[in-house]
Amino acid sequence: MKRLKGIIMLLFLFVFCCTLSAFADDTMKTNVQKKYKETKDICNTVKSLLSEGMNTKEVTKACIELGHDACLVVRCAIDANGTLEQIITGALEAGVTSDVCSRCAIEAGVDPEVLAKAFETGLGYTPPLGAGLTPIEIGIPGSTPGGGYISSSGF
Repeated sequence: MKRLKGIIMLLFLFVFCCTLSAFADDTMKTNVQKKYKETKDICNTVKSLLSEGMNTKEVTKACIELGHDACLVVRCAIDANGTLEQIITGALEAGVTSDVCSRCAIEAGVDPEVLAKAFETGLGYTPPLGAGLTPIEIGIPGSTPGGGYISSSGF
């Protein structure tokens, strides 16, 4: 009986957390829509919401999910001094591909090395210590003798 109560409680918590997450997404989308009605410009909307202290990842994700141009949203979030890792994560969660995120960030003036580091940290990737390409040994054909002697009588 205790086990059944525990399972029911876990199931309830899971459903509650999923509902809360969906509610937070809807709230952010509502905030974006309200601000967009005021400003009539997605770039000003993004900048305004970020200046109000809204979460960079959630603002980026909500704007893109509402159908605004992903590249424009990314560039505006960068211009508004949003955290690059959060911008990338929000865009990726909204369905934008990593190559589009990269191109848009570079167009906004982000240094490619800083961008690469942001992709690594934003996605939770850390390269292993001493990571690099494994060396491949290449030799010139015929550099090592083999096969023995060739007889001239067979020609």
